[in-house]
Amino acid sequence: MSEFYQYIKAKRSTKLNTWMPQLKRKLMGFRNYFGLPDNSRSLDRLYSYVLHSLYKWLNRRSGRRSYNWSNFKKMLMYYAIERPRVSKRFIHVDWY
Repeated sequence: MSEFYQYIKAKRSTKLNTWMPQLKRKLMGFRNYFGLPDNSRSLDRLYSYVLHSLYKWLNRRSGRRSYNWSNFKKMLMYYAIERPRVSKRFIHVDWY
């Protein structure tokens, strides 16, 4: 979580179209690696943490607030950053 926080903090002053696709890939990679059916709460917690960190640091870009929550959600939809879904992978262990 702290790595996402530091990444957002470091990239906040650059243009969004350069680093938002990278953030999307990072979130998708995290979901692909940790997205087991029993881990959905951790994925949701990470996603909400990243959203709140992103909202916080994007609103500190200038002397006034850049986004309200509804415009922030529209920006997330534009860059196609969506809530991670848990994949329906089942791990089959053969005990024989």
